[in-house]
Amino acid sequence: MVLMRARRLSEVLFSSSDAWKEWELRGVVFLSLALQIVLICLGNSRKYLPQAWIGVVTWLAYILADSVAIYALGMISNVIREINVIREIKPGKSLSMMDPHAELSAFWAPFLLLHLGGPDTISAYAMEDNELWLRHSLTLVNQAGLTVYVLGTAWTHPTLSFLAILMLLSGIFKYGERVWVLRAASDEYFEDSLAESRPNQKDPDKIVEEWELKQQIGYDVVPHRVIDIDNDDAIMIDVAIAEFSSKKRVVGTLLSANRLVDTSQRLFADHLFSMEERDSRLSILSGKHCAENFKVIEIELGLIYDQFYSKAKAVYTRWGFICRLTILFSICVALVLFSFTGERSYSKPDLFLTFLLLGAAIFVELYALAHVLFSDQVACWLIKNKKSAFFYYIDRFRPLLNRRRWSNSMGQYNLMSFIENDSCWWKFLKLLHIEEVAVKFLYQTHAKVTDDIKERILLKIKEMEAEDAQKLPFGTMDRVSRALATHKLLDQLKWSIDLDFDVSILVWHIATELCYCLDDGRDSIKEKSLMSLRLSRYMLHLLLMCPSMLPAKMGKRVRFRDICKKPTKRFEPGRGPNRRERKPDNSAEQRIAEARKALLDQMKNSATRDELLDQMRKLAGRRVMEEDQFNYVLTKGCQLALELEGVPRGWKWSVISEVWVEMLMHTSNKCKARDHAHQMQRGGELITHVWLLMAHYGLTDHFQIPHAPAIAEIIVNSW
Repeated sequence: MVLMRARRLSEVLFSSSDAWKEWELRGVVFLSLALQIVLICLGNSRKYLPQAWIGVVTWLAYILADSVAIYALGMISNVIREINVIREIKPGKSLSMMDPHAELSAFWAPFLLLHLGGPDTISAYAMEDNELWLRHSLTLVNQAGLTVYVLGTAWTHPTLSFLAILMLLSGIFKYGERVWVLRAASDEYFEDSLAESRPNQKDPDKIVEEWELKQQIGYDVVPHRVIDIDNDDAIMIDVAIAEFSSKKRVVGTLLSANRLVDTSQRLFADHLFSMEERDSRLSILSGKHCAENFKVIEIELGLIYDQFYSKAKAVYTRWGFICRLTILFSICVALVLFSFTGERSYSKPDLFLTFLLLGAAIFVELYALAHVLFSDQVACWLIKNKKSAFFYYIDRFRPLLNRRRWSNSMGQYNLMSFIENDSCWWKFLKLLHIEEVAVKFLYQTHAKVTDDIKERILLKIKEMEAEDAQKLPFGTMDRVSRALATHKLLDQLKWSIDLDFDVSILVWHIATELCYCLDDGRDSIKEKSLMSLRLSRYMLHLLLMCPSMLPAKMGKRVRFRDICKKPTKRFEPGRGPNRRERKPDNSAEQRIAEARKALLDQMKNSATRDELLDQMRKLAGRRVMEEDQFNYVLTKGCQLALELEGVPRGWKWSVISEVWVEMLMHTSNKCKARDHAHQMQRGGELITHVWLLMAHYGLTDHFQIPHAPAIAEIIVNSW
């Protein structure tokens, strides 16, 4: 009796274990499919959505997708191995009598290989992922071999095995394509691929040597001056605009971006350029409205984003398009043939999951195909090949100039809003040492990059280009001196730009906040003051969230934890080892803390202009050690704001806005190209657009090859 009960209990446990294994495999395969849907939906959206949750969800899906697919393949191989063990134990069992669940599990294996290939909208989450192409190539060999082993071992149903082979070939191609794209976007191979695209520079020395040789022989040699204007691109754009007369604005913008993208790619590889190339780029951008210039840059960066983070390099080719149609056709054939495969009694959950895998694979391929057909690359191809009917349909269905290609926003931080509190939640964050990360995300906001900001930046770029930027380098002393010198304030405010660059940003930020509070957003200067305020908070955002984008040689960086302290806590009496020796009433630090607290309180409580000025004078008159970082920059900021108050109101905001624009331009020029590329995955940064526009105007350090001599050919007379 006891043995019977033990046997029944063991049977129940074994059946429960088998059921758990089946549902575990189904759950893992479904999770792999769900992760692919998340990636294909968010992989391209993160290009223009700066929200933090988009990046976090995409990162989790990207990290988990490969691991889950590989784990599911391992589970399927274990199921097949257990079947083989049973066959060895029962050699008389027919090979065609494999468990239906095991049959469909083997059919799922190629789909997991297809998942490892990933969607077309995202091949790499970050630039560093492109460097892992060799690891992915080893994974391809390993997992493809495992899939072949599973299918070979489970070869029982002819139709199902044939369908599995179709999916296997598709999966191997998709994963191999991903490896090739990652390799092409890696640093070494990306730079090598651009080496062939460098334009051939004319060598006037050879022409001079030939002239001297012909002259010595006795020929009558006449130097012929040729003025070569490399404006083939501009001429091609004009011809295309004439063909599409009703879409001149759209065609001109798209083709301009398409012709400039080759130069932009070489910028990201830190190539050097000649001044002739600068003239050629300017011939394309000349005569356009400021918003159009930024729209060209926006399309360019969208194309470059696709090169770094998606499969664009493989997709936008004739071979890639044909392969996608072939894969889509193969999956549709597999779906139809599997629908008529009713010889075995498969369980409903297995059938549902199989149809779901097939349907989702078709959806992914259709989504990728639609993404290709409505892309900027295809639109440019239609323009060049004069396919006007389809081009007009695409522009009518999804207007090309109204598409979102980047966030069109800039992060905002207000130094005066950082407040530490004593809540239990805050203490818990401090215990985990993540309070800095929490504060960064809690206090971050976003503001739209308005046309006024773009226009001011473009005017400054054109002004500097007209003044011959080669003679005015972006040195430390010159980074914002133009604006101050123009308004005859250089001698008075030079001390504010001679500080370390990060300290200078903080001082001007505090001064901008104080000046804005003093003017109280008056209508007569509201546009200029608001533009200055947004640029000020954007530069602080770069300082705190993207410090690698700022110049490397900035002196001692201001630490974030030193500027987000609670105003009344840092100099609170009775703290520290010498608490008995401190005199709160006579302490200079205590008086500074009280003045700072009063200043911040009055800014938040909308105090009157006179009250705010009085507190600013009290704080500006204090002497603070430079090591006391936040109080030092706050005191200097009050001092700068008081000096700016002496400038007429209209000029004051012109000075402040121009200073911030020049700081932004200086920062963009000193930032490394790789850092610009890295930020494109998070919705893009305004500083990257400024950098690329400056490069097209020849204002960056990449243009170091001078103009070639004027003699381009010689004429030899035989008489």
